Order: sequence, then C-alpha cells, then structure tokens
Amino acid sequence: MRSSDNFLLSIPIFLYLPFVYRLFYIKGNTNVIFWGLLYQWATVSIQLIYCTIIDIPLNDLFKNTIFPGHLMEYTDFLSITGIYFFTFGIYRAVRKVKIEISESVWDKYDARKIIQVYVVVSIIISASQLAIWAFPNLVQYLFFFFYIKWGFFLVTFISVFKRAPDLKIFLFVIIGIEFVLGLSSFFASNFINILIFSLIAFASVKRKVTYQQAAIFAVMGVLVLHLAVLWTASKKDYRSFLNKGQKTQAVSVSKEAARAKLLELIVKVDEKTYFLAVEDMVNRIGYIQYFAAAIRFVPTYVPHEDGQIYVGAISHFLVPRFINPDKPILDDSKHTNKYTGLGLSGKAQGTSFSLGSFADAYIDFGPIFMFVPIFLFGYLIGVFFKILYGSNIWALILTGPFFLLINVYGADTTKALGFILIYFGVILLLRKQMFGLIDPLMRKRII
Repeated sequence: MRSSDNFLLSIPIFLYLPFVYRLFYIKGNTNVIFWGLLYQWATVSIQLIYCTIIDIPLNDLFKNTIFPGHLMEYTDFLSITGIYFFTFGIYRAVRKVKIEISESVWDKYDARKIIQVYVVVSIIISASQLAIWAFPNLVQYLFFFFYIKWGFFLVTFISVFKRAPDLKIFLFVIIGIEFVLGLSSFFASNFINILIFSLIAFASVKRKVTYQQAAIFAVMGVLVLHLAVLWTASKKDYRSFLNKGQKTQAVSVSKEAARAKLLELIVKVDEKTYFLAVEDMVNRIGYIQYFAAAIRFVPTYVPHEDGQIYVGAISHFLVPRFINPDKPILDDSKHTNKYTGLGLSGKAQGTSFSLGSFADAYIDFGPIFMFVPIFLFGYLIGVFFKILYGSNIWALILTGPFFLLINVYGADTTKALGFILIYFGVILLLRKQMFGLIDPLMRKRII
C-alpha cells in the first residue's frame, strides 16, 4: 500500500480549494483573506501532498520519530474539518461586506507621495520595533500594530501599477532593498514577507493574466519556495553565527557579516542537503504532528480542559500585566509539553514549539465540540475585518495585515487570539488620528 492510502483524505483537502475560492476570491482585489486561508490550508495539506508526490502513505512520513504516525490521517481529517469551520465562520461575518475599492478612488491619490509615505512608515516601524523592547509591558500592544506596514505596502504597489507605471523601477528598488536587509535577520519572514505581499499585490492588479504573466507569476512562486528551502538548509548554522552560539534570538554581528555568512552557507548547500531541507520545510509548514501528539496524550494521560485554555487566552490579553503582575509569561514549549509529553526544549534553550489553536480546541472540548470555538474564532476575525473595511484605500491599509493575522492553526491560542485582539484594538484607537495625519500626505494637491 503506497500513496493510494492518502486518496480518501485528499478529497476534503482538495475540495477546499474551490470552496474557499468561491467564498472569498474577487478579481481585482487584494484578497488577503483568501490568500491567508490558502496559506493556512497549506499547513494541514502540504505533508499529505508531499507524501503523495514521493509515493508513501502519510503515516510513514513520521516513522522512527517522536510523533504518533498512526494518528496522522485522523489528525489531518480533524484539521481540514476545522479549516472548513474556521473559513465558514469568517464568511458568516463578512458575507454582506462589499469588498471592492472603486477605480475612481485611486485618482485622488498621488503614487509618488504614497511611495514616500511608505518609505517613512517602514523606517519608523523598523526603528520602533527595536526601541519598544526597552518597555516590555508595552511590547504586546505595539508589536502587532506594526503589521500595518504591509497594508501601506499593498497600497503603494497597487497605486504604482494602476496610476504611475513609470515609478515601477523605484518600487522594485525598494522591494530589493527590503529583501536584502531582511537577509540579515534571525527569521525568514523578514525577507519572505516582502516577496509574498508583492505576489498578492501583483495578483490584484492583473484582472486578465496573459500566459507570459502567468509564467512570471509561477517563476516568482517557485523562487520563493526555492529561497525557503535554501533558508531551511542553512538556518541552523546561520542562526548560530548570528547569536555567536548563545541561546538567544538576538543578532550579535553586523548586517554585512550576516549577509556574507548566509551567502556562504547557501553556496555550500549540496543536492543531498537540499532534498533533506525540502522534507524539513514540509514538516515546518505542515503542523499536524504536534496536534497528533496531543491526541495521543489527551485524554489518556491528561483530561480535557473543558474550555480553560480558550478562557485563559481571552483573559490573558484583556487583563494587562500592570493590573495582574502575576500573569504567567507565555512559554509555547512548556504548554506543548504539558499536553503532548514530548519533552521539547524551550525558552532556556532559546527555542519554542507551539501546539496550535486547533489542537488547543481539541484539548478543551474533544474531537466533536472543538469545532465550535474554531468557528467562533473565524467569526471573530471576520467581524474585525468587516469593521475595518471601508470604501477607500484605507480599507486596504487596515486589512492588509489580515493575511498574517488569519493564520492561527499552528499558533498558540493565547498568542493567536492576542495578535488579532491587539491589532484590532490599537487600530480602533488610532485610525482617526492616522487618517487625519497621513491621508493628506498621500493625496493629490487640489489646484
């Protein structure tokens, strides 16, 4: 028995693609919900797809590992079912929202000014991300607000393509600079995100795609995957170089030295290392193995929590630390070890392994009622999106980060819920001020 064992499980996984396309894809729109849900779908489907390609059953992917291979198909079924419930929750909230920006809106703005605003916003956010760590009690309330940068990027990209094609060269230079600067970071997201959001923006400005443009789009997608594999093959030695062997996630070398080291490591990647990195990346994007370990452990060794994890996640961010100084420090690995028994390394070793919000829903409510909080989680995100979406370019600015915020499957429930609550709360407090201060700077001068 080979990959044909995966056939039945493949049906709900691949049917999800036309399902989510029908619900959320709108031609000429940034479609951040669609793309975000598609990425989340990848976290529960990529391992099955990979096993089908290399012609092995899904369970065999985890032979001789600490994860329960015999539970992978069942776990994947619960996961994709949860994705359907989560998606439908979002749809129920946004189904009546007119997700469209009139073409005439772009005539009110100056693409050159928007580029200037984006550059300034990027510099301010980059500087602030370093400075806020001096105020640990404020970090959680500001860090995720900085995701708004990607909303400004989408508007910048779209305005250039729609109204100022002569400025494309400047846009591509900015993208190139951000990509290169991101290479000196501890995390791949710092250089991958600029490429992903470029693809999202490009797809939104091309209502009709020629075969040549489709080929370019496909090449860009393959390039992103290729870079991700090279990063996966090099990241262990690269991170050790960045932090000089210390068990931290801090960069202790110059950006120039960091980029030179990364290039050196990438050049050394041979064929065997590359293909090992492919499987490693598949198991990094795919995240069902930790959920499977939780199913093996709960309720056999630890009882279901009857909602305590989700209730605790809500209270964690609604009650600031200055009100409750005894509020626990979040430790993903500690939480994962409690409900899987895997004995993974944690903060002391400078690593973190999250269990995931879907697994937490199972631990709280079991394999049937877990879909209730998952649906409600999706509905909550949809409500926030609905409130922030309007009829001008600020709809794109404020909702652009939802591509990142919507990916909750592999994120710790407390963090996943906190991400969206904090972003939404801070935006509500500041959006009038931002509009009043920034919007005039992007508009055309009225003569």
